[in-house]
Amino acid sequence: MKATLHNHTIHSDGTKTIKEINDLAIKNNFDVVAITDHDTLDGYYDILELDTPVRFIIGVEMSTVHKNKNVHVLGYFPTVNENVIKFFQNMRKERIDRCKKMIYNLRKYENIDITFEEVSKLASGSIGRPHIAKVISEKFGITSSEVFDKYIGNDSKSYVSVGKIETEDGVKFLKDNGAIVSLAHPIQIKGFDFEEILDYGFDAIEVYHPDQDDEYSNMLRKVAKKHKLIVTGGSDYHGNNHSSVFEKSFIEDKDLDVFLEKFDELKKINKKIK
Repeated sequence: MKATLHNHTIHSDGTKTIKEINDLAIKNNFDVVAITDHDTLDGYYDILELDTPVRFIIGVEMSTVHKNKNVHVLGYFPTVNENVIKFFQNMRKERIDRCKKMIYNLRKYENIDITFEEVSKLASGSIGRPHIAKVISEKFGITSSEVFDKYIGNDSKSYVSVGKIETEDGVKFLKDNGAIVSLAHPIQIKGFDFEEILDYGFDAIEVYHPDQDDEYSNMLRKVAKKHKLIVTGGSDYHGNNHSSVFEKSFIEDKDLDVFLEKFDELKKINKKIK
């Protein structure tokens, strides 16, 4: 058995529907797939409508900060409650405000004139920087990668962070609502040693990711063992918005068994609490 536990769809900044993700999973012989859109659980309802041999898990990639640096946290939900759905609906509103601020900054600092309407019509769900990049790319004839590098990257004048939820608070929220919590792509964390936040309550760490080569992944396996964390992994697939390949990174065999054991255990606990 194998699983990819990090995938994005049209409900945030991906280009594929959940049905299309399902088709890819079947084609590439995946048994388990997690949908982890940015700060939204809107894909949950599409998953409920699927008729498939693939086991789909609803998750989220939550935007948090630690020492004013971005930290992405993956949450996997055995059960979903109204509290969680409302929380991320509010985060979607914050993403809309952020988008409008970035559009204003682009006009102010870079003399790039685009509208919120142009950006929002590209987003079926949670709105993000790839939608802004696509509008600029099509309007001014440069690639989306160049847009990120020159105009909307983390260090650009136009950049606006997504909310200000501290990593410790984000992890606590996910765990309080019954999720398995994993630290996403540690290699992307800058400005501090990611190990210093692992005692915030993380259950797992993303060992396998396209940005992390074999040497880095082997190091992360040692970190997982040291902190007694579950191993997760996935391609961070965004469809046509990124270069990631759906079948690139995954977990299998014992790693997957350990993850599913914890997931199913939490599912039973969550049902009892209800």
